[in-house]
Amino acid sequence: MEFSALLQKLIRISNVKPQVLADRMGYDVSYISKWQSGAKLPSSRNAEELFGKMAHFFAVNTEAAQQKEIKEVLGLEYDGAGLEKALEKCLLQSLLKQKEQKEEHRKVQERISYDSLWQDQETVAGAVGGMIYELCSRAERDVDIIVTCPFQEYVTKENDFFKKLEALEKRGITVRIHQFIDMEKFKNQTDAYCRCIAMYLNAIHSVRYDFYELPHEHADIPVLVIKNGLLVTEIQEPFTREKYTTVIRSLPLVNAYYEAAYACLISRKPLVEEYSVHKMYQEKYIFDYMMQNEYRYLLRSMHIIHLPDDMLWELCRKYTGDQESALLQYNMNRNSFQAPVTAVVYKSTLMDYIFDGKINIFGKEAEVEREWRVRHITHLIEELEKNSSIRIFLLENNNPYIGYDDLQSTIYFCRDTVFAMAVQNGISGYYRFFSKKLIDQFNEFYRHIENAGDEYLLRGQKVMDFLRQGLKFIS
Repeated sequence: MEFSALLQKLIRISNVKPQVLADRMGYDVSYISKWQSGAKLPSSRNAEELFGKMAHFFAVNTEAAQQKEIKEVLGLEYDGAGLEKALEKCLLQSLLKQKEQKEEHRKVQERISYDSLWQDQETVAGAVGGMIYELCSRAERDVDIIVTCPFQEYVTKENDFFKKLEALEKRGITVRIHQFIDMEKFKNQTDAYCRCIAMYLNAIHSVRYDFYELPHEHADIPVLVIKNGLLVTEIQEPFTREKYTTVIRSLPLVNAYYEAAYACLISRKPLVEEYSVHKMYQEKYIFDYMMQNEYRYLLRSMHIIHLPDDMLWELCRKYTGDQESALLQYNMNRNSFQAPVTAVVYKSTLMDYIFDGKINIFGKEAEVEREWRVRHITHLIEELEKNSSIRIFLLENNNPYIGYDDLQSTIYFCRDTVFAMAVQNGISGYYRFFSKKLIDQFNEFYRHIENAGDEYLLRGQKVMDFLRQGLKFIS
């Protein structure tokens, strides 16, 4: 039995009002109505938690006669008081069955025509992501995508969309994604938008991702358009006011949308630009950061935080080209060691350093020997114990802000300066943030991470205990 039909039967048998069910589940009653009709389905991501609550609700709000009818009508098999568990399992299976049927129906629709309508966002993401990748993989020249809502809404992690695009490097095809951002929405969804930007600052040379501000009055209708490709937008059905995502392949209409979007695009400066480290030095951008007297990092790779002087000088001589550059790096880093530092480091990043010596030194990936690590970590523990201006937080790989696998860059924060560095296959890419609005929002994003709950972030004594435990394994 499909989930929608199952839910209808449960509501009928239990004689419960949809509004009561919605209140108990924490949803608007319109969701319950759409689930019953099949117009929308619960997300698979939180289905287990939702159906656990739903099964409990029906188990405790039905009489013995109603429970018997539920068991017979749904064909449940359980002994004693096992209704709740049996019902939870049945709900999950029915949802998966209905989603599979919808996916099969989508595939049939896709074979017939690209002009299609969807409401379910998971179906939209899978279908549209597949279409975009198909267009990119068949392209004979670079592909330009213009989008007015976070691009990840149209792709799923499961299909590994961006990993697939790396293969296009061999064919010399570049996919340029021009992401418009409504800064009013950004303020209300800071974490989601910052996560989107941080995810796509990467060194995949077949993908160029640019961000532009979109005036709020132009941001009411989501649009994704590819020249000579397709148009994805939203329409509202006039009778019930339901909204649907539609995909259109009519090239005159597609290209009319593209030309209008492109005209808006070229009148705006990118919020973030790929930048060479040489240019950042030349324009004193890194110096601006270094002179802020406060350093904050979100580290995807371990950095040289607070080294003894002789170790720092040794690195500067080894990893820079000449005496003048070595002295410049030495003075800059010594300056940073004297200032307040807050570093958010992923647990995996710190463990890779402790056990394997993986570290980023002046934008270069390196591996340092065990004795070097022991001395650095020992010194770092001593600094943390006596210097309150140094703070290190350890971030769980899986967290609600930005997961370890999502972030490809190390991001450097200051009040008026933010830049990022991504390293892939030994190649470094640098990104400079130009928009003050964007810099402010990323600083807010950092504060959210810094104030995360203890289940996601280790702080204070727990960090020092973690470092000491690591030392025991390598000493």
